[in-house]
Amino acid sequence: MTIEVKDLYKIYSLEGVEIHAVNGISINIEDGEFVSIMGQSGSGKSTLMHIIGCLDKPTRGSTKIDGQETTELSENELADFRLDKIGFIFQTFNLIPRASALKNVELPLIYAGVNRVERRERAVKMLESVGLGDRLGSRPTQLSGGQQQRVAIARALINDPKIIFADEPTGNLDSKSGAEIMAILDSLHKKGKTVILVTHEAEVAEHANRLIRLLDGKVIEDGPIKANNTGGKRKNELV
Repeated sequence: MTIEVKDLYKIYSLEGVEIHAVNGISINIEDGEFVSIMGQSGSGKSTLMHIIGCLDKPTRGSTKIDGQETTELSENELADFRLDKIGFIFQTFNLIPRASALKNVELPLIYAGVNRVERRERAVKMLESVGLGDRLGSRPTQLSGGQQQRVAIARALINDPKIIFADEPTGNLDSKSGAEIMAILDSLHKKGKTVILVTHEAEVAEHANRLIRLLDGKVIEDGPIKANNTGGKRKNELV
């Protein structure tokens, strides 16, 4: 599922001053790619992800996913498009505090109109697949950060989306939990999912095959992440 971005702008007005959060970006992301988007705070990386992921609309420019011009869709059409094709993983998990892990994962299926029996069965299997089959009834406050992110991943995957957006997915986790989450993203990529990872951490970004670096809303670097002689990724390719 190819993503085509052309001459994309997102401009905010702050006390009469125009802020170009995204400033004329044009990129293509091919089906099945694993891409890291890096940049300092304020570089536009999260804004770009929100626009590509159909969470926001640009001031001007074009975004196509699988040939569909998403900038022309209504809010309801965007919601349906996200539900069908896109999964999101956020740094802050965005789980419903009073709902169990199972209910959190079931939520997209409720919006999709899936019946109660089927959505429970699918949600149970998805939680089992991320190692939380024994925590179905646990609320977010009863889970560790790493476990909460696993619930968020299960929820993101429940409708079998083609594209996964991960915005600083390890930002609130310890190193062990972060490594486990990245292993899940690596596995998803190997299964053919398109993974777009937004991060400021070089060690996280090097899981991808391609790096897009932003500065002041513009692309300043776009290319493959090269391997060293031992088969690993070179950290100096990212910093």
